Amino acid sequence: MLGRAFRTVPDERAPSRIDWKLHDVLMSAFAMFFYQHPNLLHYQRKMKKATGRANLEQMFGVSDVPSDTQMRALLDTAAAQEPLRRVLPQVFERMRQTGWTTRYVTSVNGVNYYTVAVDGSQYFSSANLHCPYCLSRKDKNGDVHYYHTVVGATLVRAGRHDILPLDAEEIRNGDGQEKQDCEINAGKRLVTRLRQEHRQLPMLVTGDDLFGHEPFIQLLRQLRYGFVLVAKPTSHKELFDWVEDLDRLGECVKGRWEEGPASKRRYFEYRMASQVPLTPSDEVLVNFVEVWERDKTGKVIYHNSWVTDFAVTTENVATIVGIGRSRWKIENEQFNVQKNQGYELEHNYGHGQHGLSLVFYLLNLLAFVAHLVLQMGDRQYQEARRQETHKGLWEELRVLFNRFKFDSWSALLAFQLSDGLPDP
Repeated sequence: MLGRAFRTVPDERAPSRIDWKLHDVLMSAFAMFFYQHPNLLHYQRKMKKATGRANLEQMFGVSDVPSDTQMRALLDTAAAQEPLRRVLPQVFERMRQTGWTTRYVTSVNGVNYYTVAVDGSQYFSSANLHCPYCLSRKDKNGDVHYYHTVVGATLVRAGRHDILPLDAEEIRNGDGQEKQDCEINAGKRLVTRLRQEHRQLPMLVTGDDLFGHEPFIQLLRQLRYGFVLVAKPTSHKELFDWVEDLDRLGECVKGRWEEGPASKRRYFEYRMASQVPLTPSDEVLVNFVEVWERDKTGKVIYHNSWVTDFAVTTENVATIVGIGRSRWKIENEQFNVQKNQGYELEHNYGHGQHGLSLVFYLLNLLAFVAHLVLQMGDRQYQEARRQETHKGLWEELRVLFNRFKFDSWSALLAFQLSDGLPDP
């Protein structure tokens, strides 16, 4: 799928000036993120010089290995962002057809929904490097900082660690743009495209307080999404005033439930209200649910509130709350892993003056997705993971990839699983 996508990237260079095909450059860059090794191309060129062949050529179908400088120069001007992004819905559809995506489905009021967590994350920041598409902000000293941020759409499910990135939209300024792009506008573009690419898929959106406002909710309804969005009293004063008035009149439904074994039991209290105006305009009516979680001593260890278009009942309130709370998974299971557990998302692989920063972000994300596919469907990889930690396994694979020749990914894994030594 990657190979096909890379071959669709338009190449505007004169044929006489092409030394490295865009496919080879993109695949080499992807391999760098796949093996989580910023210096991978250096070692592969060294292997090619010493032995006449590089693993990058054999495993990734690269005909010639570019240098890091050449790779960055070509990818900065290549129109690769959209072809790379389109791989994400293709991966999902292939996984859906194999039945793998049922792990992300939650039943609400008799309908099975995919829960899409939407959230923003910064992936580049600098006080010096910048391009025409950078966002900017001033600190308290008046110094300008430049940065890139993306809004991700990721499948999550309450009670499971499984996630799957489904799409991503950069918060991106254009040339000469006076007003900066923002997370909510990027979020609107994201959910609109998501519905266009998955027209019949039953989806619900969960997100933080930023998205729990009228224009975004109206758009979600137009696009046939369900939603469970955080609503805070500080930003939804009129909503909470309504709820408090209903509570005083005895029109809020309240209740409790418990979860967990006796030694670790958790106690939940909730209140909910139906068809409450989100703002004084009364244009958008929502259902409201608020929950307090307590430990066995009665201490509150969690408190939050959401608005939703689902009819909330005593039978499904725990499910609705679970959906709302699953929003953190995009931050912990995706963004945090990408930044702190080997993918080095915030490392400056190269910024460029055109599209390099976003190209590298998407390649990083595709490597993350490729590893998720391996965890679900590659038996050799699954066996290797049972024997090693994630970090330990990839440290071994990097060393083997850079030092010894292999005919395929399967051969590399087979050797890692064996007790033998490579041929001299």
